[in-house]
Amino acid sequence: MADEKNFDHLYENLILIDGAANLVHKKFTRDQESVIQRAKDAGVQKIMVPGSSVKSSKEALRLSRIYPGIVYSTAGIHPHDSKSIQEEPASWQEFTSIAQAPECVAIGPCGLDYQRDFSEPDVQKEIFEKQIQLACQLDKPLLIHERSAQEDVLEILKK
Repeated sequence: MADEKNFDHLYENLILIDGAANLVHKKFTRDQESVIQRAKDAGVQKIMVPGSSVKSSKEALRLSRIYPGIVYSTAGIHPHDSKSIQEEPASWQEFTSIAQAPECVAIGPCGLDYQRDFSEPDVQKEIFEKQIQLACQLDKPLLIHERSAQEDVLEILKK
């Protein structure tokens, strides 16, 4: 059995990151500050807050500006919300602006979700492709959401 002290060096440079803290959810609106503080107290050094609509992406960006160097945001249109952005083309401009912010570190969650019918598959595909193009233009990674749509997601990504 190895002595635990021999492995201490492995953890010296370890950075603990919460990669998907949904702090823009309404149940956290009252105590976002305390949630962030508890995470910091537990050793979390960076927190990524995903945006899954224009509204939540904007809120995630706001949090990243309040807590610079700790909280980072993503800008995404979740497949369930694809229909809403297609119905309001002006909101794409606002979404793009949010995505361009330096505090926004990724595009997503975006992708396809065929389990529920909140947005038609063709609409989901169109908005997913737009987000992929935006991620390429901005040189930002994608957070991909996929449910019951693996073939279509892979086909779109191959393009």
